[in-house]
Formats: sequence, C-alpha cells, structure tokens
Amino acid sequence: MNTDPQIKPKDFVKRVVRQYREGKGIFSKKVNAEDMLPDSLDSKHKALYIFYVLQLDYAIKSQILYNGGARLYKENKEFFTPENISSLPQDKLTKYLKDYLHPRYVNEAVKRFGSNTGTLVSKYNGDPRKIFENTASCREVVTRLKDFRGFGPKIGTFFIRTMINTFNYNFSDIDSILPPVDIHDVRIAYLMAFTNSNKMTSKNINFVKKMWSGACVSAGESWLVFDKALWLLGSEGKPKTREDVLKLLG
Repeated sequence: MNTDPQIKPKDFVKRVVRQYREGKGIFSKKVNAEDMLPDSLDSKHKALYIFYVLQLDYAIKSQILYNGGARLYKENKEFFTPENISSLPQDKLTKYLKDYLHPRYVNEAVKRFGSNTGTLVSKYNGDPRKIFENTASCREVVTRLKDFRGFGPKIGTFFIRTMINTFNYNFSDIDSILPPVDIHDVRIAYLMAFTNSNKMTSKNINFVKKMWSGACVSAGESWLVFDKALWLLGSEGKPKTREDVLKLLG
C-alpha cells in the first residue's frame, strides 16, 4: 500500500514525534486534552475534570468542548464532582451541558454523566484515579472502563492516554493497548498510503489502529506521545494531500 519506499510507517512515526517534541510548526500549538486542563486543580479534581469532559469528546470539535469546560469550571469550581452531578435535577444538568459543553447529543450526555457518576461512586469512591490503581496491567484498566457508559475503544483509550500522560502511571503492557483512532488518524494514514481506504469502517479503523501501534513499537516511540502529535497534525494542519502532510512536518 505504501508506494514510497523512502517513507515507511515507522519512519513517519519517528519524524512526527521528533517534530512534536521540538515544538516546530503545527506542533507549536498545544491544544491536546492534556494541555487544556484548568489551572490550580488539585490531583483528584484534575482527574474528575478529565473523567467528565473527555467522555463527551465525540461528534464535536474538541476545542469547543474544552474551552466550554474551562469556562464552566471557572464559574463553578465544584461542577465536575460526583456530589454536584448527583444533586442536579436533570433539566438543570441538561442546561449546563447545552450552554457550556455543547454536546451534539445532549440526552446521551446527560445519561452518561448520570450513569458514570453512579459507577464511579459505587466502585471507585468517586475518584477516577482509583481506576488505575491496584493493578500492573493496562488491560485490566481497559476491562474496568467497560463498566462506564460510552468508554469504548475510542473514548476509553483516549481517557487512558490522557490519564497516563497527566499522572505518569506506568504499565508494562501499554504497547498491547491499541491507540484510539479518529477520522484525522485514518485520513493521514490514507494520504501517506499506509492504508488503501479513508473510510471510517470498523475494518479499516482496526487496520489503522494495528498499523500505527506496530509502527510505534518498530520506531521505539510511545503511542501515548505519537497519538497526541498525530491528532494535532490532522485537526490543526488539516492536510488534503500527501504533500500537505510532508510540508507540515517540514
């Protein structure tokens, strides 16, 4: 599928990560979820903010979500807590989500907040950090996340990435976890001829996940870093051609 023998997936990964770490070009912007946390959050409230906001990061422009989350936190510092979410009448929670976070499917967002708050309280004492504790296996974390509504392969793994990058959890089996893949990741893989389709089918998404995962392992780079860089390359750079991708990388 890759028609250019000079650029293999592992070489592409190395190039992207190098540019990202050097903060050059498109990577001078820091708008990943890990970079959009409000200031002055303590450890537990930082985890809660990530837990509540990230579960709505689908079918929406991410910066709208994170900017709205930051604005809501500034006005109500206790909003993103199980105690507050549990106490809010459904109509008030709906209004908050509509006015600040702008989820495309607000009814689903309300259901997620309600259901996931209950699970978080009953199983983890209201603390998302405990999902990552008392285990040396990230696979176990993936299994635990299945109890939460909407924490599937994309949102669940995205949540794992953000929590690990924020709190420096260490799992020896992290490379066995396939990275989350969205439309930007698939499009860049297609433009670079690493896949023969830009369709968001389950078959192609799974192929691209495995391809990027294998490329990161071959390159000796963590997908936890590459995934952040790839998202920026796609969402901020908006390449339309292979030449656009390479130009963005300098």
